[in-house]
Amino acid sequence: MWEQFAGGLLAADSTSLVMTPEYDFPMHAWQWVLYGGGFVAAFAVTIYFYLRDSKELSRFWRAWLLVLRLSVLAALVVIAINPRQRTQKVSYRPSRVAVLVDTSLSMRYPERMPQQDSEVVASRTEAVQELLTQSTLIEELREKHDVSLYTFDSQLEGPHQVFRRDFRTESNAESTTGIESDPSGEKSLDWDEVLRARGLETRLGETVLNLVRQLGGKTLSGIVLLSDGAANSGIDPDSAANAARAANARILTVGVGSVEQPVNLQLASLQAPTDVFVGDQYEISAFVRSQGLEGRNAIVELQMRAEGEELAPAIVASEEILLAKDGLPTEVKFRRDPVDTGSVEYFVEVKTPDQIRELSMDDNRSRKTIHVIDRKLRVLLIAGGPMRDYRFVRNMLYRHSAVEVDIWLQSADRGAAISQESDRLLMRFPEKREDFFNYDVVVAFDPDWQNFPPNSVEMLAEWVYRDSGGVILVAGEVNTPKLASAAGEMEPILDLYPVVLNSYLLDLQFQDKAEQAWPIEFTRDGSNAGFLQLADDPLHSTETWERFGGVYRCYPTGGSKAGATIFANFTDPRTQTEHGQPILIASQFYGSGRILYIGTGELWRLRSIDEEYYDRFWTKAVRDVGQSRLKRGTNRGTLLMERNQYVLGQTVRVRGQLRDPQFNDLTEETAKMEVYDPTGKPMIPARVLTADPNRTGQYVGDFRVSQTGVYKIVLPIPDSSDELIEKIDVTLPNLESDQSRQNIQLLRKLAEDSQGTYFPLELAAKEIPGRLPNRGEEYLVDERLRTLWDRQWVMLLLVAFLSTEWLTRKLLKLA
Repeated sequence: MWEQFAGGLLAADSTSLVMTPEYDFPMHAWQWVLYGGGFVAAFAVTIYFYLRDSKELSRFWRAWLLVLRLSVLAALVVIAINPRQRTQKVSYRPSRVAVLVDTSLSMRYPERMPQQDSEVVASRTEAVQELLTQSTLIEELREKHDVSLYTFDSQLEGPHQVFRRDFRTESNAESTTGIESDPSGEKSLDWDEVLRARGLETRLGETVLNLVRQLGGKTLSGIVLLSDGAANSGIDPDSAANAARAANARILTVGVGSVEQPVNLQLASLQAPTDVFVGDQYEISAFVRSQGLEGRNAIVELQMRAEGEELAPAIVASEEILLAKDGLPTEVKFRRDPVDTGSVEYFVEVKTPDQIRELSMDDNRSRKTIHVIDRKLRVLLIAGGPMRDYRFVRNMLYRHSAVEVDIWLQSADRGAAISQESDRLLMRFPEKREDFFNYDVVVAFDPDWQNFPPNSVEMLAEWVYRDSGGVILVAGEVNTPKLASAAGEMEPILDLYPVVLNSYLLDLQFQDKAEQAWPIEFTRDGSNAGFLQLADDPLHSTETWERFGGVYRCYPTGGSKAGATIFANFTDPRTQTEHGQPILIASQFYGSGRILYIGTGELWRLRSIDEEYYDRFWTKAVRDVGQSRLKRGTNRGTLLMERNQYVLGQTVRVRGQLRDPQFNDLTEETAKMEVYDPTGKPMIPARVLTADPNRTGQYVGDFRVSQTGVYKIVLPIPDSSDELIEKIDVTLPNLESDQSRQNIQLLRKLAEDSQGTYFPLELAAKEIPGRLPNRGEEYLVDERLRTLWDRQWVMLLLVAFLSTEWLTRKLLKLA
């Protein structure tokens, strides 16, 4: 049990057997008097009567009979004290120490501020790695403890390695320097990968609390925490300190990083539209923040080049600004008037006139690709009735300069004079292919599919599958149940939905009045989805969704279809079925097109926080499903990306739709993909996309971004010289850069509150081993309890004594 409890950390080092006799002797003095007096009286009476009965016999027979009877009484006395033997296994449970290393992105910063501009300073991660691999810290800890290595950023990871207690050090005074030279038999550890800074946030208090709960016990000597103390998410570290003190496990903190105020200039955010229309003026907004530079001047440059050019971008605008207080952003706007079509790369770079030495230069530059198109995005808006989301989306799209929206409101009476904000008001679904195939996106709010003209359903499915059409399907309570119950001619429409629609649960779910809004629960894919980012900063976007109160109702679903991606679920516990909670937002690729499903018509409630968030969600959702149409550079393939901006350490998922020279879906098992990092070097090993088993002709893959800058993704078309090319921008998260100085106060308080000690990095190897006592302990494990008198030979011996006495008395003619 102990070994299972701590993942093997409590395994015994040695065992031995101990055999102990046990007896049921009286425990109190009065019991000794009572039982002892009884036995003495029994023996005295026996001796008296046996000597009296056998006084006429010779001494031999008198002694013989007395010995036989006294032997029986002695055996009964032995049985009464119940002699037994307990065999026990004595085991040793070794003392334990956990080494917990911070792997958040702030550990990429220098361990200390350089003294000279030319000085190269190791990063905080490199300094920690040197401590663990080149010093004697772990070797000295292993003299008394089992040492387990854990890492953390947003969550606890590990143990990556357990360095078992080294008994050789107890008998051999010689020691080795560095754990890599010790032939201990442990698995080889990739230190570079294990300690690589990757986390977008630092949940220090939450991580330490979880580790204490996981490892807590009598043999836990302490936790060695190596961090810069940048606790920017999760619970307060005080809770972790209290839990450690209650578990009698001290926390020894090792501070990493400079305690001086860093000097840094940062391009915190770059905001600009992705697609613009020729002749429509737009703005590129840059937000600049600084540390240690308040009141000084900075230069913000806007650079431009055509996408695909290898030449250095040209400076097209420049602004000199006065930097605000530390941490406060200063906005700089650049207005642009697009004249020619095509894709343009804009670079914004911020710097000081005197080129000061900064904490990091990786956050001084950012890129944005803007596609200038000569036609607007054509959207067909269909609604079964004038629901609120329909009205708000209709007005928003109609006002958008790069969108042309047509309306088909199915509940409107034909011939009636109605007013709808749209470029064109339709009274029926387009019946001609040439009319319908001009649209890029269809947004359908609870449409009545049975009101569509004949063959339009098949035409819609073909438009999505073959012509890269994008569809947003919003479920409702009026017409969606009819679709869920339909079959036959509605099968092509049901195939478009990435979820299984339930009809029999609708009445059950909505029979009670909804009196409470339920928050949206995002999946991992939902948290990373580009169209769900309500702000440029992912953490700001997450905070906005958390502020959103949620929705009251969600259409019931019976799970998702194969190949679908679930972004969010409804959280009302009353709606849970054997398939889980109803799916609120999901997506799937259907051929070369994309479908987005929204299970509620209540997203208009997002406007209660800010109308801009609502408009941004719908604008990005419409563009997201319509990107395939806008980027159709070749009829033989499409490269589909979830978004074009990522934060360092995130995983980029890539999907490609490929066709063979005969324009049939490609059937190969894999497709080659080339990824070039910001330095222009190809990523090694080469990436390969694998065929999606649920989507013929589609290939999927992913890779993790480990550098800031621009990544280039190239997907060659098989048997062709054509290539599909996309670029993504990778930036540092603001959350980690906001706290770049070592928080020595937090680390010291965490240590002191848990009865531990704070150490600077240079004293850790020398001081820490002596501060962690050996809490190894011996413990007994009952293995076998053997009763000594309960044996067959004992019973036979008693019978033999009594039988011999009886036979002797008969032969001697005694009563």
